[in-house]
Amino acid sequence: MTETASSPRLHVICAHEPDADPRIGWTADTAAHNHFEVSVVGWIADRPAGEVRAASYLVKRLGQIDAAKPATWLAIQMLSRLNPILLPLAVLAAVVMAPLWLVITLLLLPWRMLDYVAERLGQHERTTRRIERLVLSVRAWFFWRVDDLADGGLVRLINGLNAYRWYFFTHAGAFARRYIQWLENHPESRPDVIHANDPDALLAAVLAKSAFGCRVIYDAHEYGPDAYILHTRPRALFFAYERLLMRHVDGAVTVSPPIAEKFNKTYNGKPHFVVVPNASPLADGLKPDPQFSLDELAHGRIRVLYQGGFAAGRGLEQVIDGWAKVDDTKAALFLRGPNNAHRDALIRAAARTGRLDQSIYFLPSVSEDKLTIAAMDADIGLVPYLSHIENHQGACPNKVGQYMQAGIAIVSANLPYVAALLSAGECGEIYDDLDENALHESLMKLIQQPDILMRMGQNGRAFARKHYNFESYFPILASLYRGSGTGIQNSPNV
Repeated sequence: MTETASSPRLHVICAHEPDADPRIGWTADTAAHNHFEVSVVGWIADRPAGEVRAASYLVKRLGQIDAAKPATWLAIQMLSRLNPILLPLAVLAAVVMAPLWLVITLLLLPWRMLDYVAERLGQHERTTRRIERLVLSVRAWFFWRVDDLADGGLVRLINGLNAYRWYFFTHAGAFARRYIQWLENHPESRPDVIHANDPDALLAAVLAKSAFGCRVIYDAHEYGPDAYILHTRPRALFFAYERLLMRHVDGAVTVSPPIAEKFNKTYNGKPHFVVVPNASPLADGLKPDPQFSLDELAHGRIRVLYQGGFAAGRGLEQVIDGWAKVDDTKAALFLRGPNNAHRDALIRAAARTGRLDQSIYFLPSVSEDKLTIAAMDADIGLVPYLSHIENHQGACPNKVGQYMQAGIAIVSANLPYVAALLSAGECGEIYDDLDENALHESLMKLIQQPDILMRMGQNGRAFARKHYNFESYFPILASLYRGSGTGIQNSPNV
C-alpha cells in the first residue's frame, strides 16, 4: 500500500465509459476537493487506451485486454486466487452440470442439424426461397416444441447462462484482467483505496487488494439481481459471485435505505451497507439561462418538466396518455432527454393524443452539468417511474436533487425513498401510479395553487442546500476510505 498519508491515492473504477454515470464524477470531484489524489479508471472493450485531466482528477481509460488467453479461463484463475476452494468447486459443478448439458445437446441435436441444412441450402444456387423458409420453419417449430416440453424453461435457462457467461467472464473478468495488468506495469499508479462502482468492477478491486494491499469500498448503485443489465435467472449464481467478493470488501455504500436494507438482509450485514444517495453536488450562483427558457412555448401556462432518459418502465407512456385529463389551457408538458427509439415511440404516442406541439413538447437533451440550470425555467418536475417494477422500489433518481436545487416543486410516483425525501423537504407531491387518475389530480391540485408551488420550490432548494447534496454525504465515504468508521447520516429520516 502506498504511503501517502496527506493525500491518499484513490481510484474510482467502473467497467464502462467513465462519463456514463454522473455519480462517478461527483465522487471523484468531491474526493479531490477533500485532499485525495483521485483517478477515475474506466474501460470500453473496443476502444484504445487514453488519459485526460479533468478539473480536479485524472480520467484513465484502459485499452483492450491481451487476447492471448480466453477471458473465461482468466476469470476462473482470478477467482481461484480469492478462494482456494472455488476452483475445485468449479470442477465439481462441471461434473454435476455435464449430464444436464448432455441432455440439452441431445434434445437440440435435430435443431442444430436443421440449422446446418438451412445454412447449406441457403448457399446453394438451386435452392428456392420456399425450400429455405420451410427448413427454417421446421427448425423453429422443433426448438419451441422442445421448449414446451421443458415447460418453457429451456430457452430461459440457455439465455440466462449465456448472460451470466458474458457478464462474469467476458465483461467483469476482462476488465479485472486489464486493470490488474495496468497496475502491474505502473507501480507508481497503485492506489491506497479503490472505490468500485457496481459488481462488474468489484472483481477488479478485490483482486487488486489481494495483489497490492489497498482498501476496497463497494458502491452498489442498484440491488444487483434487480438491475436492468442482467435480471436473469437463476439468481443464485449472481449471489454466489457477489458473496464471494463481499468477504474482501472493507466498506459498502448504496443509493437508498430500501436497497441498503435488502443488501444487509441478504449478506447479514457483512459488510454493512450505508447510504450515500444520488444527491447532486451543490451548485452556487445558479441563474436561469435564456437558452433553456420555456416561456415561448408555455404561453403563461404552468410548465411541467420531465428530464432524463427515455426507457420502458419510466411511466412516460402513462403521463402522455393521462395528459388528456389535464386542462392544457393551464399547463404544458415538456419532456427533455436524448434521442432513442423509445423517445420516437413517445412522440408518436403524443401525436395520437392530438396535443403534440400544442401542450406536449419534446426538448433536445442537454449535458449533465446543465440539467439543474435547464430545470430552473419549469414549475414542476416529474418523477413518474412505475413503482411496481422491482428495480424502482429502491430508486434514487438523480433528477430529484436537480429539481430541488433548481427550486421547482416535485411530483413523483410512490417510490419509497423519493417519498421520504419529499416529505422531509416538504417540497412535492406523491401520487399512486397504479391509479390512472392520480397523476392528473395531483397536477391539477398544484396548478390551481401557484403559491404552494412556489413554496415547495423554495423548500426543496433549502433542503438540498442544507441536507440533500453530495458534499453533505461525503464524510461517510471519507471515513470508509480512511478506515475510521461508517460515518453518520446527516439528514433527518433520509
